[in-house]
Amino acid sequence: MHAQPSWMRQVVADLIRHEGFREFAYPDPLSPIAKKYRRIRWGFVPAGPFIENNNLNPRDGHPWTVGYGFTKQVTPYTKISRAAANKLLEQVILDHLPVLDKVIPNWRRLPLFAQSVVINMAFNMGNRLLQFKNSMAAIANGQYDTAARNLRKSLWAKQVPNRANELISRLERRAIAKEHLVV
Repeated sequence: MHAQPSWMRQVVADLIRHEGFREFAYPDPLSPIAKKYRRIRWGFVPAGPFIENNNLNPRDGHPWTVGYGFTKQVTPYTKISRAAANKLLEQVILDHLPVLDKVIPNWRRLPLFAQSVVINMAFNMGNRLLQFKNSMAAIANGQYDTAARNLRKSLWAKQVPNRANELISRLERRAIAKEHLVV
């Protein structure tokens, strides 16, 4: 068995904190179901029976999510244990690396703080990361202040403000805050 790369340990810890764990499937926060039924504790109670009892179309909650932000093959009936989610997280991170390879082919040579930012963003956005060409090019070229300025202006930063502020701060400081650094 080989040792886990430092970037994987860092990103796993970051994603567990950023995504939070939810045992049960929950609808996309911008979906019609989530907007109409805001008071439901989505992700903490089973969604399937609620969908059935209210004659809702499951497609109106797409994409359904479970665990630490997993969306692949998730339905309103999906349930995952924390142990299974922890095991799946590394594989899902690896599944997002081909997008990162397209956007920043040299990401593996970046400093850990920058690697953790771009991997986290790839996990969070998937193929939408391709829309961040200028910011990703700036990171690839070590122009972290430029990338940070661009990212602060993005819709992404408004949609996930806590995560975005933490990651953008890493670029500005060229370091991971001590309280978040995994050694």
